Amino acid sequence: MKTVSTGIKGLDLVLNGGFSHPSTVLIAGTAGAGKTTFVMQSVFNAAREGETSLYISAISEPVAMMESFLSNYSFFDYSLLEKKKIKLFNIEEKLLKAGAPEVIQFIEEKIQMYKPSRVIIDPVTVLAESKESELGRRLFLYELLTRMKSWNQLVLLTGEFTVDSLKESPLSYLVDCILHISEVALGDKSERHLRVIKMRGRGYITGRHTYKLSVDGVEVFPRLLPEMEIQRSASTIRVSTGVEGLDKMLKGGLLKDDIILFSGSPGTGKTIFGMHFINEGAEKNEPGLIISFEEWPQKLIRNAKGFGWDFEMLEKKGMIKILYFSPALFHADEHAILIKNVLKEHNIKRIFFDGINNLETAIPDSLKRRDYIHSLVDYFSAQGITTLMNSEIPELFGAIKLTHEAFSGAVDVIVLLRHVEVEGQMKKALSVLKSRGSNHDKEIREFEITDKGIDVKVAIKGYENVLVGSARRPPSEVFKEMFGGRKP
Repeated sequence: MKTVSTGIKGLDLVLNGGFSHPSTVLIAGTAGAGKTTFVMQSVFNAAREGETSLYISAISEPVAMMESFLSNYSFFDYSLLEKKKIKLFNIEEKLLKAGAPEVIQFIEEKIQMYKPSRVIIDPVTVLAESKESELGRRLFLYELLTRMKSWNQLVLLTGEFTVDSLKESPLSYLVDCILHISEVALGDKSERHLRVIKMRGRGYITGRHTYKLSVDGVEVFPRLLPEMEIQRSASTIRVSTGVEGLDKMLKGGLLKDDIILFSGSPGTGKTIFGMHFINEGAEKNEPGLIISFEEWPQKLIRNAKGFGWDFEMLEKKGMIKILYFSPALFHADEHAILIKNVLKEHNIKRIFFDGINNLETAIPDSLKRRDYIHSLVDYFSAQGITTLMNSEIPELFGAIKLTHEAFSGAVDVIVLLRHVEVEGQMKKALSVLKSRGSNHDKEIREFEITDKGIDVKVAIKGYENVLVGSARRPPSEVFKEMFGGRKP
């Protein structure tokens, strides 16, 4: 038994190399999921590699109409039909009604004539539906599938099924592999999912993967998995955040593979800290990537100029790359692959993830969202990349919740930014709440946003409730000031 490519971009990775040959594969799914596109893309790409395929349609549809439908896709190549690398046939209604032996004989005659390496029956369920009773349908499929084992071919079957209805079909235990594809609504957008239900004789990536349909056909995006075996050792090298006062609070800066989270209310300078961090890296020849859910590239470039940072020039030099994703159009697995490709192509050393809380809109499923964030930042750290993320706290004052997700354990450093009222004036304060594996400044410090960026100032002393947002002097201090330490 050998392994052959599926011909579907991204699917070979999910299936640990591709399809087993010989084997019988069922592409199951709901209406409009792309089953026919899937199998036709597979055979056209196989034909480019020299394989011969036999496509048998169980729906009485003129071959010319099928060719017209396929011509809309970039993988279609009419010359492959002319060279007889792909042969298209219909099973007529009269043949369907005749019974399994006649249908099998028809297919086997074509196999003997063209000697294909792949056989496609689309859809196999229509063959069985020609039988009046449930028992008749089951016997038909059993006889057909049993005979397929003797063909010594890669046989691709399609059928309209939900995941639950697959359990009741004899196909579920007769075939060697089952892929289920479907389209589901997520709020105002839809997402297409692929799952490997069954795969005999080989390992595969479990779980739900996304895929898309376009003029290029089907493209599968394997779900993002956490790094299981990290070969590189943890870094002991420190890198600057770009903010001198914060570096001092962190006893020299961030460890090179650290993940730092800035959590703060609107207007506390979260994005400015991130731009400081990326600009500092560019000045030290460390290419940086900005992943933004809030501001598109030209807006970030304009805002950076206000602090004297020329991101446009740095982008042209290849020192900065900006990716903007609209939360409403974001697809986690697809964009994770895009991000990973950018990291490799541009040798990225620093990442600024702006507005991670927007993933609530992009990935409504809280479990998938949490797993995605954990897997993504683990990947960054495993590559030795220093990552800065920010998350917005909606509350301006009062009790706070650091993040909308339980991923504080995934980050190494947490910095809280707050608006603080001090004696009738609004000030900004920051505090390092966590610095894994390193000592840090425990004081709450005032900072200002200047025309050169962030300036961390002195500690706010002599007040309590600072991080709640309303600083006040302790009652004992007020008593001393009023009465000189003596009881009246």
